[in-house]
Amino acid sequence: MTMLAARSAAPSADSPVSEELFAALDALNVPRGFRAEILDGNQITVSPSPAGKHQRNVRALDRQIVPHLPDGYDNETALEIRIPRLLRSVMPDLFVAPVEVLATDDHCIPPDDVLLVAEVVSRGNPGNDRVLKLDVYARAGIDIYLLVDPIAGTTTLFTNSDGTTYKDTVVRDFGEKLVVPDPFGFDLDTSAFLPYGTPGGSTA
Repeated sequence: MTMLAARSAAPSADSPVSEELFAALDALNVPRGFRAEILDGNQITVSPSPAGKHQRNVRALDRQIVPHLPDGYDNETALEIRIPRLLRSVMPDLFVAPVEVLATDDHCIPPDDVLLVAEVVSRGNPGNDRVLKLDVYARAGIDIYLLVDPIAGTTTLFTNSDGTTYKDTVVRDFGEKLVVPDPFGFDLDTSAFLPYGTPGGSTA
């Protein structure tokens, strides 16, 4: 669901249109459990509450990352990462940043000190995580993007952003180990992730 219609050309970060878009995002009364983001620079996208398996996968990832957090860093699942120069605003399923940055009175932080972002693909809008957010995180310079895809049954590690794209990509099927690089330095057990069942079926 979108709340502001797309425009024909993406505005610059300091244009009146960009200020209008961020102001609209801040003023939006988002229903509980929903999230509002600017993924393409033209409109606000509101996503519904995720399914149970989606959240179980976020928790499974969270449990594995926590023991390997660098000193002075913590994970976060509720704050927004705002990137004015890209006219983007995202709310990752999980990300890691310094505790002092996360302890903010605001509802958003810049991407500068974010070490890792992670998303679990939603069945209703897989392109957001596979395409739009991949582009946002690479252009924001976030070095590690973990993408858990319960539709494809894969986990993908994107690393080494050059400010435009990720130079390195590793894909593992659920059940295979995936090495998460320093400063985390551990083997991610992807067998902990739950694939989605057939839409409308008893295992969905």
